[in-house]
Amino acid sequence: MKRLLLATFLIGFFSPAIAKDTCIFQSEYSPNVTIEVSTKYLSLARGFVKHKDEKVLTFETGQTNGYGRQYFVIKEIPKSSSEKAERIVWTDAVTLVGDQLGGTPKAKRKKGGQVKLFLPRFAKGYYYSLASDEGKPDGRFEGRTQKMTDILIAAEGFWIPSKECEKYAYYRFRF
Repeated sequence: MKRLLLATFLIGFFSPAIAKDTCIFQSEYSPNVTIEVSTKYLSLARGFVKHKDEKVLTFETGQTNGYGRQYFVIKEIPKSSSEKAERIVWTDAVTLVGDQLGGTPKAKRKKGGQVKLFLPRFAKGYYYSLASDEGKPDGRFEGRTQKMTDILIAAEGFWIPSKECEKYAYYRFRF
């Protein structure tokens, strides 16, 4: 009996993990921009907005207590560990299934479709975060790089979750 218990423990201990550590939200409009989040938690996802695999901003989404809605937060990445990250935008996220809101009542639902996430105010918040007050070229105008433009284009549109990331589009209906 002890050998059987030990064998079961060792098999479980040395078996490779099947689950992925991260999942991806792909921008519908800008293929160079993704949001990569950790799959460690079910009710909260933290990660980064990336441009061509370069971390540009921090990202978090989750569910609030009480009324229960999905929120998202996007912050700048601090330059040092002692510096506080500046929040760019914090508001509700909108889930769509096909062409319907994810919270559509059961009686009014059509056939399912592709799950999408929309992040309202992301583009506006990012645009104003590009303003420069240090004498550098202003990223909103003459100092804008291709990376900034790609992120602005992506921020205006929908985000398509990978299969593993669909669990973070909380308000989607299931048939």
